[in-house]
Amino acid sequence: MKAVIVIPARWASTRFPGKPLAMIAGTSLIQRVYERAKLARRANAIFVATDDKRIADHVASFGGKIVQPKGDFQSGTDRIAAALNLLGGEFDQVINVQGDEPLIDSESIDALVESLQTTKVDMATLACPIESDEELRSRDIVKVVMALDGKALYFSRAPLAGALRHIGVYGYQTRVLRALARLEPSPLERAESLEQLRALQNGFRIQVLHTPKPHLGIDRPEDVLRVEQELAKHG
Repeated sequence: MKAVIVIPARWASTRFPGKPLAMIAGTSLIQRVYERAKLARRANAIFVATDDKRIADHVASFGGKIVQPKGDFQSGTDRIAAALNLLGGEFDQVINVQGDEPLIDSESIDALVESLQTTKVDMATLACPIESDEELRSRDIVKVVMALDGKALYFSRAPLAGALRHIGVYGYQTRVLRALARLEPSPLERAESLEQLRALQNGFRIQVLHTPKPHLGIDRPEDVLRVEQELAKHG
């Protein structure tokens, strides 16, 4: 079986326009994400999915591979599915690594691939402990609660009892990704603005894998300093 990593990257962002090319300690955000993802050993290929020439040219400048799906997409799931169609039918699993996760852990990506390839789960994602009340209350931080077997029960931006902090990295069986892209956004997906709820509300199973690794995403310009401090801390 073969797995591909696809990193969606778009220029438009309400909170941080041009975010993929934001510099973090001298290196662009998208290059940091790409290089971290490239360390994963179980993935067979990696692409950045973008329709923006500035991002595409920059990715090409550091030797990254690009796929350019065209159109207006309602969610990252739809963009990834369109990218997969351009890549052909050779991949059995797709890992969606968000383009704003510069500290993504390659071992966690490998764990997602392994989960998809060795079980019958439809999707897999990551979660880590919530470290403060501020994180629990923040609507920028998505929370997940799980069943006893580790499957996701619900995702929300609101505080949830017993929740973990969701890390927005998804693994899909290829057939599942294509099925999701054919479905309309679900009521819960619209209510929470969380595309993973489309999968849950349509009966797909999402395995949640735990990781203690730091995953500081970039949502706003002020997050750059926090990530630079974390990079300095870990060398």
